[in-house]
Amino acid sequence: MSNLFNPDNAVFTAINKIVDTIWLGILWTICSIPLITIGPASSALYYATVKCTRRSRSYVTREFFRSFKMNFKVGAIMSVIMLVYSFVLYIDFQYARSLDASNPTMATVYFVVFAIGASIAGVALLWMFPVLSRFTVGVGALFKSSFAMGSRHIVRTLLLALIAAFWILTLLVLTSAVELLSLLIFVPFIAPGLTSLIRSFIIEPVLKQHQGESAGDPEETGIDEWYRE
Repeated sequence: MSNLFNPDNAVFTAINKIVDTIWLGILWTICSIPLITIGPASSALYYATVKCTRRSRSYVTREFFRSFKMNFKVGAIMSVIMLVYSFVLYIDFQYARSLDASNPTMATVYFVVFAIGASIAGVALLWMFPVLSRFTVGVGALFKSSFAMGSRHIVRTLLLALIAAFWILTLLVLTSAVELLSLLIFVPFIAPGLTSLIRSFIIEPVLKQHQGESAGDPEETGIDEWYRE
């Protein structure tokens, strides 16, 4: 009976992880409102998910904002670049549609350019902010390494893409059904944290391959290499 109220038992541990996942989703939603902060917020979400929710280290709020501050500059710059890039691709797509009737050959060329550009950006974007959460890199190196990981581990990339597509379709269904309350609950409370948690099981094995040599015994070095667990 005493074990039932033990904070370390399976029930309390599960409840804590659920609460942490929901709270991280709320933090991500609030910090992403300015749009240019989506990058650092996404990086912080992944970092806190792996370190706190999965590894049970530290506190989610502390680690979220720690990562948010550390990766703010690169993450914000990359957010702006990806937003501008997405807008350019959208204009390219709309222009191709306008040419479809009058000049189908040129329209096809533009559609191909759009597809290639969207694929490159999409592959990199699926890996970008988890990579930023773990490694200290510049903007150019972040894009290159993210695209390289995504291209090299294509099956994992496809799984990440399916997860993203699932949530997008779910949002569209909720919106089309005019279930505003469900949408308001789903977006900030459930989707971000749960998505990050699921994605971490796909991404972590790859990130571990690029961690380099261990610094040594944590008791001797004073470095907590929690990400190696």
